[in-house]
Amino acid sequence: MEIVLTHKNADFDALASLVAASMVYPESKPVLPKALNANVKAFLSIHKDVFSFQESPSSLTSRIRRLIVVDTNSWSRIEGGSRFLAHEPEDIHVWDHHGRGDIKASFERQEPVGATCTLFIEHMAHEGIDLSPIHATLFLAAIHEDTGSLMFPSTTARDAKAVGYLLEHKGDLGIIKNFLRPAYGPKQKEILFELLKNATRSKVSGYTVSINKLLIEGHTPGLAIVVDMLRDILNVDAVFGIFNEPKRNRTMVIGRSAVEGLNMGMIMRAMGGGGHPGAGSCLLREA
Repeated sequence: MEIVLTHKNADFDALASLVAASMVYPESKPVLPKALNANVKAFLSIHKDVFSFQESPSSLTSRIRRLIVVDTNSWSRIEGGSRFLAHEPEDIHVWDHHGRGDIKASFERQEPVGATCTLFIEHMAHEGIDLSPIHATLFLAAIHEDTGSLMFPSTTARDAKAVGYLLEHKGDLGIIKNFLRPAYGPKQKEILFELLKNATRSKVSGYTVSINKLLIEGHTPGLAIVVDMLRDILNVDAVFGIFNEPKRNRTMVIGRSAVEGLNMGMIMRAMGGGGHPGAGSCLLREA
């Protein structure tokens, strides 16, 4: 058995890389994590008949011949990652654009591009693998989300070339725009105003950084949007939103950076999370 895995709280790059990997490895079965970002859930609810995924392989771990890991290279970011450490397959392939992790791969394609999906697009273009319009649209969403529509510092010419290739294959920007910027509602507006009232600015290694804390209650979607907007309004090099949820004994940290010198992915990985140079997050327990 061959399966494809990605990280918890899957974003569009994770989803697209799962699907792309199943096309590059036609014998494989992609496993969708239970925890998905809200916009990914919304996309799949509309296009659920197009994509098929394998159920969690919890009882099949020892029967896995090849494991393909996409958009992460850290066991801690994979649902049930400890199971694979106990029954680690001999053949592990990793496709990722983040920094080095703890997964020991027999094959890896890890390169400094803006999105993991870009690596798959390059490979599929070279191998002549056909893309349907809906696949091209999903892959477009991945690159646009992870590169901030090609404006994050981590964006490369390869990402832009991949976008052009997907547009040639009838990727639909009109569809993805509805999912790349989820609705900004009253709750998000209230949180943004609270953060702005107490916003701080500090100099760190010559960069202007804003670190902001807020207590929240219950499930609060759209925090990443709020942090995006906060950085834009404050016009700082980097911003951190620290959202503490006492009742559930956890803290969500979301960061955004507009400069190469503050690599948000590296910062968040040091705290057990992940991301890329322009954006990252982590979940802290008992914080």
